[in-house]
Amino acid sequence: MNGKFFELPLEKQEQIIKAAYVVFAHNNYKNASTSKIAAAGDISKSLLFHYFKNKKELYLYLWENIDRISNEIELKYYRKTSDFFEAMTRKVLARCEFMRTTPDEYLFSLQALFAETPEIREATGKSYKEAYEDAAGKLLGSVDLSVFRPGIDVGMLLEEIDSYLFHSLWQMLSAGKLDPDGLERDFLKRVGQWRIAYLK
Repeated sequence: MNGKFFELPLEKQEQIIKAAYVVFAHNNYKNASTSKIAAAGDISKSLLFHYFKNKKELYLYLWENIDRISNEIELKYYRKTSDFFEAMTRKVLARCEFMRTTPDEYLFSLQALFAETPEIREATGKSYKEAYEDAAGKLLGSVDLSVFRPGIDVGMLLEEIDSYLFHSLWQMLSAGKLDPDGLERDFLKRVGQWRIAYLK
Protein backbone atom coordinates (compact mmCIF):
# COMPACT_ATOMS: atom_id res chain seq x y z
CA MET A 1 0.00 0.00 0.00
CA ASN A 2 1.25 3.46 -0.92
CA GLY A 3 1.60 5.64 2.19
CA LYS A 4 0.58 8.66 0.12
CA PHE A 5 -3.01 7.49 0.58
CA PHE A 6 -2.83 8.79 4.15
CA GLU A 7 -1.73 12.19 2.87
CA LEU A 8 -5.16 12.64 1.31
CA PRO A 9 -7.69 14.66 3.32
CA LEU A 10 -9.39 12.37 5.83
CA GLU A 11 -12.79 12.96 4.22
CA LYS A 12 -11.40 11.78 0.87
CA GLN A 13 -9.82 8.67 2.43
CA GLU A 14 -13.14 7.79 4.04
CA GLN A 15 -15.03 8.32 0.77
CA ILE A 16 -12.75 5.87 -1.06
CA ILE A 17 -12.80 3.29 1.73
CA LYS A 18 -16.58 3.52 2.11
CA ALA A 19 -17.01 3.04 -1.64
CA ALA A 20 -14.83 -0.06 -1.50
CA TYR A 21 -16.77 -1.52 1.43
CA VAL A 22 -20.08 -1.02 -0.39
CA VAL A 23 -18.93 -2.65 -3.62
CA PHE A 24 -17.21 -5.59 -1.95
CA ALA A 25 -20.09 -6.08 0.51
CA HIS A 26 -22.60 -6.65 -2.27
CA ASN A 27 -20.38 -8.65 -4.61
CA ASN A 28 -18.00 -11.53 -4.15
CA TYR A 29 -14.30 -10.74 -4.53
CA LYS A 30 -14.05 -11.98 -8.11
CA ASN A 31 -17.02 -9.97 -9.39
CA ALA A 32 -16.44 -6.75 -7.43
CA SER A 33 -15.76 -3.94 -9.87
CA THR A 34 -12.80 -1.70 -9.12
CA SER A 35 -14.20 0.71 -11.70
CA LYS A 36 -17.29 1.12 -9.50
CA ILE A 37 -15.12 1.63 -6.44
CA ALA A 38 -13.12 4.34 -8.23
CA ALA A 39 -16.26 6.05 -9.53
CA ALA A 40 -17.97 6.03 -6.11
CA GLY A 41 -14.74 7.21 -4.50
CA ASP A 42 -14.55 10.04 -7.07
CA ILE A 43 -11.06 9.11 -8.26
CA SER A 44 -9.72 7.51 -11.40
CA LYS A 45 -9.09 3.78 -11.50
CA SER A 46 -5.40 4.42 -12.17
CA LEU A 47 -5.18 6.61 -9.06
CA LEU A 48 -6.92 3.94 -6.99
CA PHE A 49 -4.20 1.52 -8.05
CA HIS A 50 -1.58 4.14 -7.32
CA TYR A 51 -2.60 3.91 -3.65
CA PHE A 52 -3.35 0.17 -3.65
CA LYS A 53 -1.25 -1.86 -6.07
CA ASN A 54 -4.04 -4.32 -6.83
CA LYS A 55 -7.52 -5.42 -5.79
CA LYS A 56 -6.20 -7.97 -3.31
CA GLU A 57 -4.15 -5.37 -1.44
CA LEU A 58 -7.17 -3.07 -1.18
CA TYR A 59 -9.37 -5.95 -0.02
CA LEU A 60 -6.98 -7.08 2.70
CA TYR A 61 -6.54 -3.48 3.89
CA LEU A 62 -10.32 -3.29 4.30
CA TRP A 63 -10.26 -6.61 6.17
CA GLU A 64 -7.59 -5.37 8.59
CA ASN A 65 -9.60 -2.18 9.13
CA ILE A 66 -12.59 -4.28 10.26
CA ASP A 67 -10.67 -5.14 13.44
CA ARG A 68 -10.41 -1.45 14.34
CA ILE A 69 -14.13 -0.86 13.75
CA SER A 70 -15.09 -3.98 15.69
CA ASN A 71 -12.82 -3.17 18.63
CA GLU A 72 -14.20 0.37 18.92
CA ILE A 73 -17.76 -0.97 19.12
CA GLU A 74 -16.82 -3.76 21.54
CA LEU A 75 -15.30 -1.20 23.90
CA LYS A 76 -18.71 0.48 24.23
CA TYR A 77 -20.24 -2.80 25.37
CA TYR A 78 -17.35 -4.05 27.45
CA ARG A 79 -17.82 -4.48 31.17
CA LYS A 80 -15.44 -6.37 33.42
CA THR A 81 -17.19 -9.55 34.51
CA SER A 82 -16.34 -13.05 35.66
CA ASP A 83 -19.63 -14.36 34.23
CA PHE A 84 -18.89 -16.35 31.05
CA PHE A 85 -22.37 -15.94 29.57
CA GLU A 86 -22.50 -12.22 30.40
CA ALA A 87 -19.17 -11.74 28.62
CA MET A 88 -20.40 -13.68 25.57
CA THR A 89 -23.68 -11.75 25.53
CA ARG A 90 -21.85 -8.44 25.50
CA LYS A 91 -19.73 -9.59 22.56
CA VAL A 92 -22.81 -10.61 20.60
CA LEU A 93 -24.63 -7.36 21.44
CA ALA A 94 -21.57 -5.48 20.16
CA ARG A 95 -21.67 -7.54 16.97
CA CYS A 96 -25.34 -6.71 16.47
CA GLU A 97 -24.58 -3.02 17.01
CA PHE A 98 -21.84 -3.31 14.38
CA MET A 99 -24.45 -4.63 11.92
CA ARG A 100 -26.85 -1.78 12.72
CA THR A 101 -24.38 1.10 12.60
CA THR A 102 -22.16 0.04 9.68
CA PRO A 103 -24.04 -2.65 7.72
CA ASP A 104 -21.89 -2.48 4.58
CA GLU A 105 -18.72 -2.92 6.59
CA TYR A 106 -20.20 -5.86 8.46
CA LEU A 107 -21.54 -7.50 5.31
CA PHE A 108 -18.09 -7.06 3.79
CA SER A 109 -16.58 -8.88 6.78
CA LEU A 110 -18.91 -11.82 6.10
CA GLN A 111 -18.03 -11.83 2.40
CA ALA A 112 -14.35 -11.86 3.39
CA LEU A 113 -14.70 -14.56 6.03
CA PHE A 114 -16.62 -16.90 3.73
CA ALA A 115 -14.77 -15.85 0.58
CA GLU A 116 -15.00 -18.15 -2.44
CA THR A 117 -11.56 -17.16 -3.69
CA PRO A 118 -9.03 -19.50 -2.02
CA GLU A 119 -6.24 -16.92 -1.62
CA ILE A 120 -8.63 -14.48 0.07
CA ARG A 121 -10.24 -17.13 2.27
CA GLU A 122 -6.80 -18.36 3.33
CA ALA A 123 -5.68 -14.85 4.35
CA THR A 124 -8.86 -13.87 6.15
CA GLY A 125 -9.29 -17.29 7.73
CA LYS A 126 -5.76 -17.26 9.14
CA SER A 127 -6.11 -13.83 10.76
CA TYR A 128 -9.60 -14.69 12.06
CA LYS A 129 -8.28 -17.88 13.66
CA GLU A 130 -5.43 -15.99 15.34
CA ALA A 131 -7.81 -13.32 16.64
CA TYR A 132 -10.31 -15.95 17.81
CA GLU A 133 -7.68 -17.95 19.69
CA ASP A 134 -6.34 -14.81 21.35
CA ALA A 135 -9.84 -13.63 22.38
CA ALA A 136 -10.83 -17.11 23.57
CA GLY A 137 -7.70 -17.38 25.70
CA LYS A 138 -8.37 -14.02 27.32
CA LEU A 139 -12.04 -14.84 27.92
CA LEU A 140 -11.39 -18.24 29.48
CA GLY A 141 -8.64 -16.75 31.62
CA SER A 142 -10.88 -14.01 33.03
CA VAL A 143 -14.14 -15.83 33.84
CA ASP A 144 -15.11 -17.94 36.84
CA LEU A 145 -15.06 -21.56 35.66
CA SER A 146 -15.99 -22.94 39.10
CA VAL A 147 -19.68 -22.15 38.48
CA PHE A 148 -19.92 -24.77 35.73
CA ARG A 149 -21.12 -28.29 36.40
CA PRO A 150 -18.36 -30.89 36.87
CA GLY A 151 -17.07 -32.32 33.60
CA ILE A 152 -18.05 -29.33 31.46
CA ASP A 153 -15.30 -28.37 29.01
CA VAL A 154 -15.85 -24.62 28.70
CA GLY A 155 -13.43 -24.42 25.76
CA MET A 156 -15.62 -26.85 23.82
CA LEU A 157 -18.71 -24.90 24.87
CA LEU A 158 -17.15 -21.75 23.48
CA GLU A 159 -16.46 -23.55 20.19
CA GLU A 160 -20.10 -24.69 20.05
CA ILE A 161 -21.35 -21.13 20.60
CA ASP A 162 -18.98 -19.87 17.93
CA SER A 163 -20.25 -22.55 15.52
CA TYR A 164 -23.83 -21.43 16.21
CA LEU A 165 -22.86 -17.82 15.48
CA PHE A 166 -21.03 -18.86 12.29
CA HIS A 167 -24.13 -20.70 11.10
CA SER A 168 -26.34 -17.67 11.84
CA LEU A 169 -23.98 -15.36 9.97
CA TRP A 170 -23.73 -17.75 7.03
CA GLN A 171 -27.53 -17.71 6.77
CA MET A 172 -27.50 -13.90 6.70
CA LEU A 173 -24.85 -13.84 3.99
CA SER A 174 -26.75 -16.43 1.94
CA ALA A 175 -29.92 -14.34 2.25
CA GLY A 176 -28.00 -11.16 1.44
CA LYS A 177 -29.56 -9.43 4.43
CA LEU A 178 -28.33 -8.76 7.95
CA ASP A 179 -30.69 -9.49 10.83
CA PRO A 180 -29.18 -8.11 14.05
CA ASP A 181 -32.55 -8.00 15.84
CA GLY A 182 -33.21 -11.66 15.07
CA LEU A 183 -29.73 -12.73 16.14
CA GLU A 184 -29.99 -10.76 19.36
CA ARG A 185 -33.38 -12.24 20.27
CA ASP A 186 -32.32 -15.78 19.47
CA PHE A 187 -28.99 -15.53 21.29
CA LEU A 188 -30.58 -14.15 24.47
CA LYS A 189 -33.04 -17.06 24.50
CA ARG A 190 -30.22 -19.55 24.06
CA VAL A 191 -28.17 -17.97 26.85
CA GLY A 192 -30.98 -18.74 29.28
CA GLN A 193 -30.99 -22.38 28.18
CA TRP A 194 -27.20 -22.65 28.32
CA ARG A 195 -27.18 -21.35 31.87
CA ILE A 196 -29.65 -24.06 32.89
CA ALA A 197 -27.75 -26.76 31.02
CA TYR A 198 -24.18 -25.93 32.01
CA LEU A 199 -24.14 -24.13 35.35
CA LYS A 200 -24.40 -25.75 38.80
